[in-house]
Amino acid sequence: MSDRILRPDTPIDQGQIPLLMLHGYGANEADLFMLAADLPGNLYPVALRAPLDTPFGGYAWFPLHVDNDGNIDARPEDVRQALTDLEKRMQQILRQLNRQQAALLGFSQGGMMAYMLADRHPQKFPLVAALSTYLPNAYALQADIKPQLFVSHGLYDDVIPVDKARESIERLRRHGYTPHYIEYPTGHYLSEENIRDLALWFDKQLSKQ
Repeated sequence: MSDRILRPDTPIDQGQIPLLMLHGYGANEADLFMLAADLPGNLYPVALRAPLDTPFGGYAWFPLHVDNDGNIDARPEDVRQALTDLEKRMQQILRQLNRQQAALLGFSQGGMMAYMLADRHPQKFPLVAALSTYLPNAYALQADIKPQLFVSHGLYDDVIPVDKARESIERLRRHGYTPHYIEYPTGHYLSEENIRDLALWFDKQLSKQ
């Protein structure tokens, strides 16, 4: 497993909160790290590289498979293992930063991981941004304490259709979550408006801390 991460050259300040960033399938740790310049300064960005190589370059949190009908999906056992491995890695990073809590930001496959991590450890990850993603169907929500969620999706996303995001929002709401959900007239990427809304949401949530 690669432990490659990107973080600022300066150590974390006392008033900063770690923001652990999880990239999408086939990307790398630099993909989301550049967002840090547009987010509140009291977030300390740490972008992680996923452990698995993909066939066409970049990295993945868990492998994807094509079934007999041509649908792309993941095996539940692969997702469970990826989640277990990432939990250990996150704990190590928090110890290094001398923090008990962190915010999470995940895009696409990284957003799936962020959803599941926060639901399993809501006190450790109270703020979560899940971008252009969905909650895996095989995952059973379990959190009693609900993290705050910012969820965004492109109306014309041809990688993860917006209907999958909407289904996830309904599941979350039925379980007691109150996600801040916004759709944008975009594809599988983050627009300037999306990034601006994300920054405003983080700023509002952090002002309550």
